[in-house]
This record gives sequence, structure tokens and C-alpha cells, in this order.
Amino acid sequence: MGRSTVMTKDTRDTICQKLAEGLSLRSICRDEDMPTISTVLLAVVQDRDGFSEQYMQAREAAGFAHADRVADLACIAAEEGIDPQAARAAMDGFKWAAERMAPKRHSQRQEIDHTTKGERLSQPIDASKLSDTALQELMNVRNSSDTD
Repeated sequence: MGRSTVMTKDTRDTICQKLAEGLSLRSICRDEDMPTISTVLLAVVQDRDGFSEQYMQAREAAGFAHADRVADLACIAAEEGIDPQAARAAMDGFKWAAERMAPKRHSQRQEIDHTTKGERLSQPIDASKLSDTALQELMNVRNSSDTD
């Protein structure tokens, strides 16, 4: 007998709670009481019972859980002297996950939305590559156009 392809509200809630804690969907679906990963992802894509929004919120919350893990690992590395390369590799993985799951909160890339003559520029600006002086000049231009 295979696993159920029907996801109850309790099952959806459990999946989202575990995702928000930072567990991967793959690890959650290894549990025999949980549906297969394909069943869950199809439910997300098909937005069964509004599951897509609940799933996306859980994924965003997972971004915060991964960011907390980065901070914990940094403290452990400093206090307990674990291998710096292993700590860096783990932190990079958790940072990557945090940036993908909650990009508005954890991404290093910032875009400045600048308009000119009522038209949006065709290319977004990657502010992480600009010098402090260039960023300040952009902000001055933006501020002066806001007061016009």
C-alpha cells in the first residue's frame, strides 16, 4: 500500500510548521506518515485549498530560521573553536537558503528603482557593486526629485 495522495488540513499544517522550523521538504517527506514530496509540490503548484500561500509563508519563515542558524554557527565557531572551513561552508549554505527563501529580508543585493521622465530604466541597478559615494549621489538625485 502506497502513501496517501490526499493531504488533510492537519498534514498541510504539519508540513508548513516543519518547513518554518527550517527542515527541508525532502526530510519532512521521508516520514512514512507524510505524503511524498511530489504530492506536496503538486498541491503547491495546483494551489489545493489555498496551500500555495501557506507553503510560501512557511518557506519565508524558514529563511529566518536559516539566518538564525548562521548566527548560532558563528557563535559556536568563535567560542568552541570548530574548524573554520567547516563553519564557513555551513554558514554559506544557510545564508544561501535564507536569501532564496526570504529574499526581501536576507538578500545582499539591493535594487534601486529609479525613474526618469516618467519611464522606468530598462536595467535594475545592483547597489552592492556601487561605491558609497555613488550610492550617496543616487540618493541625492532621488531626494531632490522627490521635492520637485
